[in-house]
Parts: sequence; C-alpha cells; structure tokens
Amino acid sequence: MHVSRSETGQSCSEIIACVRCGSKSLKHANILPVYGYTYGFGPFIAIVCPWAENGNLTTYLAHQGETLTLVRRFQILRDIIAGLQYLHANSVIHGDITGPNVLINGASQASWTSTLKGNMRWMAPELLVEQEDGSSPRPSKQSDIYSFGGIILQVLTNKIPYYHLSSDAAIILCIAKSQKPCRSRYPVLPDEHWKIIEQCWSTDPQVRPSTEKVDGEIKNEFQALSRSC
Repeated sequence: MHVSRSETGQSCSEIIACVRCGSKSLKHANILPVYGYTYGFGPFIAIVCPWAENGNLTTYLAHQGETLTLVRRFQILRDIIAGLQYLHANSVIHGDITGPNVLINGASQASWTSTLKGNMRWMAPELLVEQEDGSSPRPSKQSDIYSFGGIILQVLTNKIPYYHLSSDAAIILCIAKSQKPCRSRYPVLPDEHWKIIEQCWSTDPQVRPSTEKVDGEIKNEFQALSRSC
C-alpha cells in the first residue's frame, strides 16, 4: 500500500501510527500481516508485508483459472469472506475490495491487503453519490459486500466485472445507471450461485446480506461440493 499526504490528508507519522496499531490488533489467517514500513520505492511510504508467491487474485486466475475446480474456487471464496467477516466483526471497513487486493500465497491461501485508490469495477454505486453536505461518501460494511459480489463473479467465471469495458468513464456510467454486469456476458453459472451475487448487488445497501450470512452460504456450498467429489 502506498500513501501520500495529498491523497489522505494525513502526515507520515499519523499513517505509520495507524499501520502499527492495525498490525498489532488485526490477526487472522486471511488478513495479510503488516511488518512495518520503508522508503526508497518512490515518493511514498511503502508498507512491508509477506511476499505472496502466487500474486494477486486477478493474476492468479489469469494463470490458473482454466485448471481450477469448482471446489477450489469456493475454497478461495471461503478464505476471502472469512477475512472480510473478521474485519467487520472488529468494526473495520475494508473499503477497497478488488481482485488486485486479494493475494494468494504459496499454499494457495487467499489473504486481504489494501491500497488507497478503489477500482471502479468492484465499487458500490452509493460511493459515487455526493453527500448532502458536499463531502464524499464513506465506504461501509454494505459497500464491502457489494464489492464482494464482484469478487464472487470474478472467481467463478475468471472474468472481472465489466470486463468488456476498458475505460473508467464507461464503467462509472454503468454503475451510475445501476447497470450491473450482465449475466448473459459471462460463462453460465447455476442459479444458486448467481443468486448470491445478486443479493450482494442489491440496489438498497440495507438489503444486502451480512458477512455472516454470505460466509455461511459460501461454506455450505464448499462443503456440499467437497462431499460430492
């Protein structure tokens, strides 16, 4: 994660204090630990984390996607939602859930990391709406769940949300019009899998399921698939 004062409004010392605090209090198998910080990689502070041999989720799927079984895909989703549930249980909003922010280690376990600038493809529509006081909207547990819907789509189909669109402007226009990724553009998914995605993508944030509910559905599907193998 790279940070600058102009992007966050925080000083370097404030950011370092936050990193130290977060690294001490958040410990979970599916949350990438923070070892510290360093300089020398450009104008910004660089956060030091364990190396993920298999890269991020998007890269991993590009290289391994064709060989992954459905069981393995739900194992990845199980890891990801477990990490997100842990964050939400500790009153932490991720705020930037994207394929590049999920790292796959050498044991093929998925873990969360974070950057500061969100990717539009996974972004919840309410984050594009300016508040009444003119301030920018703040990410929430509900916007995290919306973004996780995009992660489910990506893991199960090997295609990122709005894969057919190359510009952020076109993607923002679709999101602003509440035009979600069209099912017909993606490889066929069973209705029960698409239903989970649609629940996460509910236009009303308050109707979206909690991480606990999604975690339960992902685990149940993973266990059912595992038993059938």
